[in-house]
Amino acid sequence: MRRRRKPRLFSFPYEVELSHFDGVITDPEGRKVLRGVLEAFIEIAHNKRVTESSLGLIVAAARHRDPQLRGLATLRLTVLCHYFQEAVDELALLCGDIDPETRLFVAPMLANTPNGVCVPLVQHLLEDEDWRVRKAAALVGTAVPIPELLAIFSRRIARERDARVRVVLQIALDFQRRQSPRGDVG
Repeated sequence: MRRRRKPRLFSFPYEVELSHFDGVITDPEGRKVLRGVLEAFIEIAHNKRVTESSLGLIVAAARHRDPQLRGLATLRLTVLCHYFQEAVDELALLCGDIDPETRLFVAPMLANTPNGVCVPLVQHLLEDEDWRVRKAAALVGTAVPIPELLAIFSRRIARERDARVRVVLQIALDFQRRQSPRGDVG
């Protein structure tokens, strides 16, 4: 099985990035948050380091009510997890956020993180009280081969009480088994 590679930490020019959201994020407050996220990510990519303020802008946007901003910020945060422990720590906090919508947004994007980050956070979210979050966490196992998830999904499916989550867990197990060189349960 091929190992996933670390994504390159780079950013497109600010105006190019901003133009992707023309007509999508139009309210002034949302545009301000958008500009903050883009500027923070560009700063991080350029300097190859995070600061409390640059990371704080991205994390705050990951909790924003606008789904476009949440998605953008969460995706950028998952990329940063390949480079900075501070990003991993913030992502873990988002996985425990009091707002289930935040946890719901973060869960499927864990597929973009390194396996060492993804596996424990998926395992944590599979225990979430909200069935939608558990289902979203199980979706990670349908997207990328991560052998360590086989045993976690196998244990969880036996205890899962929601049929909607069990279906996704089974799909994830089937996918992971097909990707495994031995096809075993783990």
